[in-house]
Amino acid sequence: MKSWIKRNISILMNEVLFIVLKIKSKIDKKVNSNNVFIIRFAHIGDFCIWLDSAKAYRDLYKGKKIIFLTYSYKNITELADATGYFDEVISFETEGFRRINALKWAMHFCGDTIINANPSRSLLSDLFVLAIRVNHRIAQQSDSTEMSPKSLKRSDRIYDKVITCNLNEMELIKNAEFMRGLGVIDFKASMFDIPEIPCRVEVPVEKYAVIFPDADTEIKMWDYKNFAEVISGIIDLYQYKCLILGSEKFKYVGTNIIDLVRDSNCVNLMGETTLAQCIQLVKNAQFVISNDTGGAHIAAGLRTPCVVLAVGWNRGRFFPYKLEQMNTDDVLPIDLVADVKCLNCGIENINRYNPSCGINGVPRCISKNTVEDVLDKFKEIMELKNEKSIKQV
Repeated sequence: MKSWIKRNISILMNEVLFIVLKIKSKIDKKVNSNNVFIIRFAHIGDFCIWLDSAKAYRDLYKGKKIIFLTYSYKNITELADATGYFDEVISFETEGFRRINALKWAMHFCGDTIINANPSRSLLSDLFVLAIRVNHRIAQQSDSTEMSPKSLKRSDRIYDKVITCNLNEMELIKNAEFMRGLGVIDFKASMFDIPEIPCRVEVPVEKYAVIFPDADTEIKMWDYKNFAEVISGIIDLYQYKCLILGSEKFKYVGTNIIDLVRDSNCVNLMGETTLAQCIQLVKNAQFVISNDTGGAHIAAGLRTPCVVLAVGWNRGRFFPYKLEQMNTDDVLPIDLVADVKCLNCGIENINRYNPSCGINGVPRCISKNTVEDVLDKFKEIMELKNEKSIKQV
């Protein structure tokens, strides 16, 4: 009941702020500024797969100051800074009533253009677009994950230009279509790069695999008992060390896995690594196994082989990867989705997900994947790695 009240107060507050800021934007005067704002409120995985597009803004807006705007809910500020794609990175506190202070702060900004680069536009991102005084507002065509079709039509009207894209395409392709619409005519979707962030971390001297058994929500998490069996199989077959990485919130999942595996080669580091340390550990790993979460996209950007237990309700949006051009060193993540009739059910917003279609609260498209499925993919990729090593010799 308390969460329902909190959510509805937040919705009401956003609606009031939208009306006030829309009126404000109508009376804003033109400005003479060199600033270009790019706003993207995203989780770490969404941010990673946008990076191939992000680097193109430098060429598109030569001589302009590029300012990246994000929110601190999923802190990607450090990673955004490390890319070198932006002249400045600003992170807003948007939880609860703190968004009012953040919007007051944003109202002091001014620039020539603001670009809402969210494929799933939200009312929250629109508020900041309206708060900042600019001459031009541009948005990517959005799906209805975060807003209803009616709200999206209202949202579209605050922009001078909404660039269309194929909403049924994979995220990398949609981002590329947006860049072409902005004027980068020859832009093609390609693999992104995850920058290294200087940090101190103890990297194992022996070969090791990284396991991400958590996600941003429990409905995307494969049974921890399955992960324990996979880890035991990896240790038995390859004598690899296995590092369990993830958030403090789900540290108990790592503890449960450790209790089942009972092997010193399995180490639980959930909640004990920073983003920078996580990147370094994934970069040096032989292999990654992950739920559908940011860890899988980090592995892709670092060219580390990965098997991901992908969700099926938006099949094709994030996995499997789809590129318009590839390099020889690209390593695409291998995604596993159980073959169930309800694939692409269209329930993209996890707050509207109906767990009755799942097994113990986890949808069948994830829960029906087997330990053997994962280990088979692991073996295939290890064999391919061995073949490449032999050819290089």
